[in-house]
Amino acid sequence: MERADAPPDPHRGQWRIHGRRTPGRVVMVIQEGSCWVRRDDGTRQDLTARSVVIWEPGEWVEYGGDGGEGYKIESYWAQDLSEEEWEAIFAGAFGPNAVG
Repeated sequence: MERADAPPDPHRGQWRIHGRRTPGRVVMVIQEGSCWVRRDDGTRQDLTARSVVIWEPGEWVEYGGDGGEGYKIESYWAQDLSEEEWEAIFAGAFGPNAVG
């Protein structure tokens, strides 16, 4: 698991993670703040806290923020997590009732 935090930026700077293809499944949980993700087709989606993004093997992973608010995210780069481990990740982010 990776954690990334960016404090609020009064200068409203921009940040981004340079894109790359994922070798396995990636799950990113936006814990606080907001950010955007860019997909294979170049479209950009704006997201806010308590969102989850899942990339499948071979998909383009690129995300960033437009400054101001700051953010906290957790990324899980593991292609071999069990179903129980995935459920624990989602339950930890969204509560025990989020997993069906």
